[in-house]
Amino acid sequence: MRATINSLVLFVWLSLTGCLADDTAQTQSVSTNLDPASCQQAIDKSHPDEITYLSCPGVGGYTLNVRKVGAGRLSIEVVDAASRQFPLHYDSVVTRAMSSLEGKAQWRVVTQNGKPKPIALIVAVDAREDEHHPTKVTHTFISITKITAAEICVTDRIVKGDKSEAEIHALADSASSRRCAPRLPIAAGEIR
Repeated sequence: MRATINSLVLFVWLSLTGCLADDTAQTQSVSTNLDPASCQQAIDKSHPDEITYLSCPGVGGYTLNVRKVGAGRLSIEVVDAASRQFPLHYDSVVTRAMSSLEGKAQWRVVTQNGKPKPIALIVAVDAREDEHHPTKVTHTFISITKITAAEICVTDRIVKGDKSEAEIHALADSASSRRCAPRLPIAAGEIR
């Protein structure tokens, strides 16, 4: 009994002093603005046409490159702390229509050894599927991207409003266990 009480006192003391690892650390959200005023314009020297893109600061050594990936289409490329680039291919896994990105990307972040570590990325993609009204947003899709040491890719595509923010956060927080999303089917007459 005395040993149990001593163990309990030691556990409480370690917890209060921060010496005990907290395996129940909360996942938090951190935002990255995707607008030109918050990002740096860069030039892709590896492309023959030296295409410009936006490089937006992220979290934990990550950055987001916002790129044109076709006529009227935008996508993101996640760049990790080792400068490895992971294109997310929104134009083939989120929507094949003309698209743009809403103002902010939301990182889901855990803290490990006192440093932020991103585990997922949430981005709203506005689709313009009506060819007769190309400026009209017909659907907004919430894309969830998993971020692991092995791979970074879109895992989920959700129509905005179909799930609550808490449900979207739960999906993002568990994205590492899901496969990368398959490419969307090509519409009849679409050239890809």
